[in-house]
Amino acid sequence: MFDFLNKNRRHIRGRHNIPYSQSSTQGDVPVTSVVIPCTGADYVEEALLSAEFASRFAPEMKEIVIVSDQPVQVFGKLPHNSRVVTLDVPHREESYRYKQIYRSRLIKIQAPLQAKGNGILMIDSDLNLLKSPDIRMHAGHLYSSFRNGKMIAKLEGAEKHAIPAYYRPSIRPYFEDHVNGAYLAATRQTWKRICPLWLTLFQDTWELMNDSQPPTDQLPLAALLDMLDLRTVNLGEWANWPVSKKIGGTPATIPAEVIGAHGGFPLSEWQKYLHDPTQPLTFRGQDYTRKVRYLTDAEKQQS
Repeated sequence: MFDFLNKNRRHIRGRHNIPYSQSSTQGDVPVTSVVIPCTGADYVEEALLSAEFASRFAPEMKEIVIVSDQPVQVFGKLPHNSRVVTLDVPHREESYRYKQIYRSRLIKIQAPLQAKGNGILMIDSDLNLLKSPDIRMHAGHLYSSFRNGKMIAKLEGAEKHAIPAYYRPSIRPYFEDHVNGAYLAATRQTWKRICPLWLTLFQDTWELMNDSQPPTDQLPLAALLDMLDLRTVNLGEWANWPVSKKIGGTPATIPAEVIGAHGGFPLSEWQKYLHDPTQPLTFRGQDYTRKVRYLTDAEKQQS
């Protein structure tokens, strides 16, 4: 009721979801590295496709880095300027229901530091760049798109002893909007601050919490943005455009304004786009992604 009197809340709100159009958000560090996390053999094909799009439609990128738990050999021939970094990350106990999703988050959280450049954009493996990301960055800023939803809702119903104490005084997890982790850009200096704390908070959160839901990396990210007092900048809807939500189920063309197209299955439709970006494509509806990407390990084996 009296949140508007909370000085810390007002301070964080003033540093949260700032339009990139504001000149104060624009620095002098361009994106030169695209990083694509990829965990599990099931996602090699889409990671390669994402790298192909980055190579073709963002040719000025100096490197495209696929960060995976898979060996380099399984990726075969890589697109121009691409390389693979293989990380060895721990397994959860056998009884844990979301072992692969947990591992995928560990890979993702450490992925940006595998790039060599100073301006680093990390995208999910099911996000395709249709244009070069023109972002000029300051240190101490995280550039993303935003979506609605309180991250703190992930802790609803949890026993009190299982909720880490650092969420109680946090601010951003309680906001109605949050950065979308599928498209995140920052300077290397900023990633070096984010990644170690992100990894610690993620592991601590999901060691304490039960496995009734898939472990999300965005809840601890929201909390650490408070802790590090980072500014979060909104790149707008075209940076991370949800394909299945926008045009899933109906033949349609991808709008020319789209920079990053998130999702869109089957992948064969994206192959058509590579041949002709102006032709109508037919993707599955928005319920498909959650069905196939957030399964427990047992459900995945049965599918």
